[in-house]
Amino acid sequence: MDALQMLENALEAPQQALAVLGLAVALAGLLYLLLDAIRYRSIPELNVPITEQEASEQLQGAELYTPTTQLPKDKIPCYDPSSMQFLGYAKAMSPAEVRAVIAEAKQAAQVWRSSSFGQRRRLLKVLLKYIIAHQQEICRVSARDSGKTPLEAVLGEIVVTAEKLSWLIKEGEAALKPSQRGAGVMAFYKSARVEFIPVGVVGAIVPWNWPFHNIINPISAAVMAGNAIVVKVSEHSSWSIAYYGRIVEAALAAAGAPPGLVRFVTGYGDAGHALVTGGVDKVVFVGSTEVGKKVMAAAADRLTPVTLELGGKDAFVVCEDADLNQVVPIAIKAAFLNCGQNCASGERFIVQRKVYGKFCERVTEVAKSMRQGPTLGAGPMDAGAMCMPGSVQKVQRLIDDAVAKGATVLAGGKPGPANWHPQQQQQSQAAAAAPAAAAVAAAENGGAVPPPSPARLTRRSAAAAAAAAGGSSDGSSSSSVGQFYPPTVITGVTQEMDLYYEEAFGPVMTVIPFDTDDEAVAFANDCPFGLGSSVFSGSKRRARAIASRLEAGMSSINDFNATYMCQGLPFGGVKQSGFGRFAGVEGLRALCVPKGLPFGGVKQSGFGRFAGVEGLRALCVPKAVAEDAWPFMKTSIPPLWQHPVGPAAAPFAVALTTMFYGPSIGTKLAGLVGVLKAVTGVGMASSSGGSSKAKSKAC
Repeated sequence: MDALQMLENALEAPQQALAVLGLAVALAGLLYLLLDAIRYRSIPELNVPITEQEASEQLQGAELYTPTTQLPKDKIPCYDPSSMQFLGYAKAMSPAEVRAVIAEAKQAAQVWRSSSFGQRRRLLKVLLKYIIAHQQEICRVSARDSGKTPLEAVLGEIVVTAEKLSWLIKEGEAALKPSQRGAGVMAFYKSARVEFIPVGVVGAIVPWNWPFHNIINPISAAVMAGNAIVVKVSEHSSWSIAYYGRIVEAALAAAGAPPGLVRFVTGYGDAGHALVTGGVDKVVFVGSTEVGKKVMAAAADRLTPVTLELGGKDAFVVCEDADLNQVVPIAIKAAFLNCGQNCASGERFIVQRKVYGKFCERVTEVAKSMRQGPTLGAGPMDAGAMCMPGSVQKVQRLIDDAVAKGATVLAGGKPGPANWHPQQQQQSQAAAAAPAAAAVAAAENGGAVPPPSPARLTRRSAAAAAAAAGGSSDGSSSSSVGQFYPPTVITGVTQEMDLYYEEAFGPVMTVIPFDTDDEAVAFANDCPFGLGSSVFSGSKRRARAIASRLEAGMSSINDFNATYMCQGLPFGGVKQSGFGRFAGVEGLRALCVPKGLPFGGVKQSGFGRFAGVEGLRALCVPKAVAEDAWPFMKTSIPPLWQHPVGPAAAPFAVALTTMFYGPSIGTKLAGLVGVLKAVTGVGMASSSGGSSKAKSKAC
């Protein structure tokens, strides 16, 4: 009996041990969830007011605006480029006002430079928490101010911003801690280090294409590095800064930051010049090469260090062994995201001749299927508007020149209603055939879908509306009011054509055949710009070999612009694409003075370093490269984001972003639920128009 009892006890012991272990794991899990919830609740909630104009999916009775070169000196007219609805005026600040703002920032910088990394992280966590919880509002305001679709707004405004903030929160402190260095042979008894001291006040001039990300990107890096910052926003996207500025101000207050730490400037070129010359300690400029040269010249008088991120005309190389099922959707995104209004858009698609025909056929089919129209309140859109006045005409000039010299347009190539959402096209045709009074009555009764046809305009003529849209003055080539240019695929582009070398900054995919890898490299490098690049091949070794020879600041292998999603990598280019870096460790340290072993000074003693690690690296191009880490995982565009998109595209993007970047387990789980709903179609509108409630959820 004793032996049997001992055997039974021996069998029960493992079961008891497993039960105890399971209980311990469960308690540990509950404790983790509790601590996670406490951490989440410790991050302040922001209460940011939002106006009716910012919150509304559609604006009723808004005046229509006609762009003009005769602008008022003291104010900036703001309008929705996809509907031409007038949004009001932003203040055009004078040079004296800009200098006063810089003076305020200098006072705040003296306080913030002594802030702890914990306080800086807290500020970024406050921002991230608000952004994830208010993606719809942020995206709606961006879409209204810049003409992009809600899906594009999530991808370009929210995802990359969340990644930037996450990287800074996790790795920013490590990048800025003092770095120990070897003291040398004779000074063996010394301890040597480099300290990264905040520069003081950063002056940033940012463009209009991503109005939210373009301000949070430099703000987050500057404050993490211990600086104050003054941001001059573009006069072509100044309406949104009212809401975005309130977000930043609320976050600063919640984190206990000094007043004036972050200030915004709205205005024209004289305001930008005043920012560069008004006493800032570092200038970051993102924009055109032409203006970048002027910024550098203006900064030279005070020897102010400058980082320039300028134009691009990125090469997208497709080898014959690439997977076209993967490549084609990515190529569409590279060329047409935000109507091609991205510094790192793919513009030159260099495709090996064996798959050149199939590639052209497939991208042309998708381009022709893409719907274009007003981006808010009219159902899912694949393409929005051109934000900047004159952009439609510029792109048309490049296309006309190329066609006149022998190029062939496979899709697009002319502004017009051919790519509108079918419902819009039918209603615009009906409105054009009806008397003006009937069209106005239909609009008042809710019977018309934007964009309004020229017949509905009450404050300008049909000719002016068509001209604003990029069409002819008689209105024959376009019934659209917005600044639309369709997704365009063009072949046969040669060196004597303006399109070959000039940045289009529009929805234009130029496809060029090649035979050998050497020829592909030659085509890619035959360009005045050198920002980003992409190489696709079934052989990673082959793709790496091609990418290593490309004259570009960044290369993505079997992907597009993956280097920017890796915020630990530096962002910037070579040649006419500028110099300096403003992301990753390099970009963060560029907002500091490296004090110590690297030889160099500040103020009128100059900038840059030519000794130590910093000096040695300054003689190199820090090229960012991103590739797949594992052979069983590769980038592909989710079906919900492939064109033509459905009503679940934007909600899926919002949910996916919440799942990855939510600052608590609870928010991540809520994001997962949203992803499942979008994928299964639960709660999604069944038609392209959808209900107003569904459209509201999609920004």
